[in-house]
Amino acid sequence: MRKITSLSNKQFQTLIADKRELKRYMKHPQNEKIEAGWANISGEQLQEIPSGAIYLTRSALGEGKPQVLLVSTDENGQKQVYESDTTVEFLKSHDVSPVLPQDRDQQLQVSYRKLLEAHDQEQPQQVESMLVRVNAEKDYVQLKGLTLKEGTFTREQVDAMESHVSVQYYDQKQAKEQGNYQEDYKQDILHELEKPSEESQYKVAYKQSLLAQLGISQEKTTDKEPNKQEGQEKQAPVQPKAKEETSQEKEQRLAKMREFEQKHSFDTVYKLKKEVLKELKGLDLTNSQREKLTKLEQALDTEKKDHDQQKKEEKSQNGFVKFFARKNGAHSKNKQNESHEVER
Repeated sequence: MRKITSLSNKQFQTLIADKRELKRYMKHPQNEKIEAGWANISGEQLQEIPSGAIYLTRSALGEGKPQVLLVSTDENGQKQVYESDTTVEFLKSHDVSPVLPQDRDQQLQVSYRKLLEAHDQEQPQQVESMLVRVNAEKDYVQLKGLTLKEGTFTREQVDAMESHVSVQYYDQKQAKEQGNYQEDYKQDILHELEKPSEESQYKVAYKQSLLAQLGISQEKTTDKEPNKQEGQEKQAPVQPKAKEETSQEKEQRLAKMREFEQKHSFDTVYKLKKEVLKELKGLDLTNSQREKLTKLEQALDTEKKDHDQQKKEEKSQNGFVKFFARKNGAHSKNKQNESHEVER
């Protein structure tokens, strides 16, 4: 929000009482429709707005007209706020830029980025690409000159903006060349926030492996529903056929799973597998599929039991090794002492 001019309480009352006065003050043509009315602003927001002035609240960008707030204080000390359209001519007549600082900053950043892109994409033998670069340069130079003339930003602030946009642009360009580029900076952040963890990716791969063994398509799995004919084998057509996986896709999936298992402990892998098995138990499975799933889980539990037993034995064996090492060390030391006694 930017202050345009001071406003006395009497002037405020005159302007809001008669739209013709408002039009004359803002230099609107008399036949131009003007939209004005009491502003809908909360008391908390109103406290932060100084009284006795007109403020620019909407830039002269896009299809909408610039918009201003007229703020005054009545005889009871209560703030009054009136909202109205205005004209670019009115703003310029008060030496006020018709564009708010945040909007001009956005304009400058977009324009400068287009210039950087045009420079990057320019080909000496392609006249069209050269014209794009020339036009982008012309647009930015004009906008930059206007901004400095308006006093919206200082030259140092514009230089800092150019440096910031350049760093951001070339960082994104490098990321694009590495295959990790996102369409823009915001999309890149969102992608990172939404990117699934290694654990989640492993669970998806393991789930896909189990579904393939059960003959179920991953896209068509559904939650468990009440079975009206419990104890009876469901008809084969009820379950969709498994989506056929190419040998290359399968090899890539298995390779990623092996890589994860090498990087993480057996206990971590076991925990994730159990979570997947629990999810699959909630599917609408046939009796044979449920039986197969149970056997797979039993095999996993057996593997876990063997693993724990092996760890226990290794720990015990390491204890014996350390014990004998200490004992042999003491025995060797005693023999060495006896040898010294003989020499004496």
